[in-house]
Amino acid sequence: MSVTQPRKLLVIIPDRLTVLVNKGEITARYYNPGEFFDEVHILLTNDDRPDPATVQKTVGRARLFLHNLPAGHGLFFRTLGWQPALLGGWLRQGLALAREIRPDLIRTHNNFLEGYLARRIKQSLGIPFVTSLHGVWDRDELDSLPRRLRSAFRRKLERACLEAADAVIAVYKPIVRYAREFGACDVHLIYNIVAGWDIVPKTDYGLHRPPRLITINRQRKEKDPSNIIRAIRDLECEYILIGDGPFHEQLKGLAETEGCGEKVRFIKAMPNSELGSLLYDCDLMLSHCDYWGISKTLIEGALAGLPIVVNEHPVEPIPDYEGGWLTLCDNTPEAYRSAIRSLIKDASLRQSMGERALRHAREYFAPSNMEGKVVAIYRRLLGVPEGA
Repeated sequence: MSVTQPRKLLVIIPDRLTVLVNKGEITARYYNPGEFFDEVHILLTNDDRPDPATVQKTVGRARLFLHNLPAGHGLFFRTLGWQPALLGGWLRQGLALAREIRPDLIRTHNNFLEGYLARRIKQSLGIPFVTSLHGVWDRDELDSLPRRLRSAFRRKLERACLEAADAVIAVYKPIVRYAREFGACDVHLIYNIVAGWDIVPKTDYGLHRPPRLITINRQRKEKDPSNIIRAIRDLECEYILIGDGPFHEQLKGLAETEGCGEKVRFIKAMPNSELGSLLYDCDLMLSHCDYWGISKTLIEGALAGLPIVVNEHPVEPIPDYEGGWLTLCDNTPEAYRSAIRSLIKDASLRQSMGERALRHAREYFAPSNMEGKVVAIYRRLLGVPEGA
């Protein structure tokens, strides 16, 4: 009797999982959609060593293995800005690990060093790989000289990865253009898988007293909610700000300066399991985002059936926002205040926008559907028929 070999996945990521655990941002099956694989090996390109028990949820019932292959600032300088000819030592270590694991498939998050390593493994061992893109990297994070230099140095890695990838997942629409221009041939729009099973959609659109508003974002330049804080200064409300980042203390100071410190509740982190019930108990979701696509927090808000207000992109419209399922406004205190007041005063509008958001989310963002699309790619690349 033949013994069925375990199906193995190697996931190469730059993230520090300990940070995600501490922030409560651990999503079930995130690294193993549909529990398609029996073994999942997560290779972190840093020195983070999380407790495997805190990460197990991300691979479901699969056996979890954690590995490290640090590629910090030291590697950048030693290789003169990730010059391929000088990356040999680091790549050989990754290749040796892949030989030991013998995965059936590789998944990388973004097409930087992680994607370049997957390309080398494919060239040497013939293992296919899928790259997911989480930014429009010829446009995002180019607002300073160090960031522009980093982007210029890694450009060769981005293109080499996408040209070799067997499939590319774009987690929002503007990424599709970037992926194709950089050489990707098989591009799939599959939105971020969020912890939708922890979210109960709203059924009651009656207002809390005072109305309860919420923003969930990394507190940095591209997601700076300063104008939302200024907007609520003259509104009767409770404003919950969840997140941390380089702007955190500055935002707390701004709330005091604007005279609305008592209205704003700052929460640095919250587990996904608690976030779902909090969303249900809020009246509006507010966001500021200058990235080129939809954030995971807006997807979560839409799955909760919350009316959502977000700024128009400062350069060009975001196609993911089309369809009238959220309220768009300028990134000014006056525009946010006007949008908030309209939704607070008009119960019919508030319910209509919440229900539109929920319908849109169920059609385009439902976690089970996103998982199914990823698994379909894995099946095709491995030649596994449906139901096997």
